[in-house]
Amino acid sequence: MPSDCWRKWLRSVKTSTARINCIDIPHDDGPTIVLLHGISASWKWFAHLFPVLSQHYRVVGLDLPGFGGSAFSRHHLTFDGLAAAVVDVCDELAIDAPVILGHSMGSMVATRVAVRHPGRLDGLIITGGPILSLVHLVRHPISTFRRNRRSVATLVAESAVVGLPLPQPVAGLISGSASLRQAALGAFVARPDLLDPEVVRATMQDLGAPGTFPVLASAVTSDPGRDLEQVRCPTRILRGDGDPLSPPDDVASFLSRVPSADEMRFDHTGHWPHIERPRRFVEEVHRFVSPGDDPLRF
Repeated sequence: MPSDCWRKWLRSVKTSTARINCIDIPHDDGPTIVLLHGISASWKWFAHLFPVLSQHYRVVGLDLPGFGGSAFSRHHLTFDGLAAAVVDVCDELAIDAPVILGHSMGSMVATRVAVRHPGRLDGLIITGGPILSLVHLVRHPISTFRRNRRSVATLVAESAVVGLPLPQPVAGLISGSASLRQAALGAFVARPDLLDPEVVRATMQDLGAPGTFPVLASAVTSDPGRDLEQVRCPTRILRGDGDPLSPPDDVASFLSRVPSADEMRFDHTGHWPHIERPRRFVEEVHRFVSPGDDPLRF
């Protein structure tokens, strides 16, 4: 279902430091899942999951400050600043004890919420992560490159893809061609040729967001992977086994520091499990959020 079909649920939430664009799909009695996108993305990256998730949960997807429909804000140039924006939106929308699901950069923001507000979350889901090693690239370039050559190369490739706006005719051309999808996304997605062209087109609408490089640069002065021992809520990593940006050592380090965390691995999957394996992804989300409920029906 195209992301445009969900626009009736769009909201603009004013906090003390920013106005945040978000989608808020209500549900009478289900838990709330807050979705946080990756770098140079928006809530649209999750829209293909809404038809199933919204049957069981209140679904809130944010455009983090400087991304999607949310304006760039000097108050939110760091991962902690973005985490504060998430908490402010939850306060404004009267969301108590949500499960926060973050992809890639969003997983880092979600983790900062769990670190700084350990009693606030009902659960934390990380996908396209954890990303722990790459944040040291600028401070320790040689050692980081030696230990994680593929991760560094993929980060460079991804930055080239997401850093600049993409004209919509070009986005349509890439999304509609299996060979062009392979060329553009092959560095961090296991099988770009199998992706849904409509989903790929939607993901390309927000490239070149103004928050992209300032937020990446903030990792130089403040490690977003610090204080992981403060995470208390149940935590699950939904990880592609071929994710080049989150190497096995990062996962092992995260699991050793967060006793409440476990890992569910997706075979033949890269950095976008929610896009590469959407059906299994929502099944695993449902199993984590509502372990006593019946399996999803599609």
